[in-house]
Amino acid sequence: MLQGVISQLLVARVDKPGRVAVFEIMINTPSVAALIRDNKTFRIQSDIQTGSKHGMVTLDSFLLDKWQAGMISEEDVVTKSMDPLTISLKLDELRAAKAEKTQSQTRK
Repeated sequence: MLQGVISQLLVARVDKPGRVAVFEIMINTPSVAALIRDNKTFRIQSDIQTGSKHGMVTLDSFLLDKWQAGMISEEDVVTKSMDPLTISLKLDELRAAKAEKTQSQTRK
């Protein structure tokens, strides 16, 4: 019986030589099992996004975490993501929030 699926990519680091592993983790919860059984696999990504309490993580969120930690490039986040358009918008939001935080700290 399927317990889960782990997908791994190795992405070049920008902070030092080498690569960093990024993952997508899907656990076979009853909801995921029902989607597979009903041949609605296109909806599994949504379950992974909301399944963090079960240990699930999307590739895109893992990529964003590694970018925010300064480990991988923005270009790799976009090119390796499952949804480049959405991830580009999320990167724009994160950059804007970071710039706003920096501005508010310099005003103090």
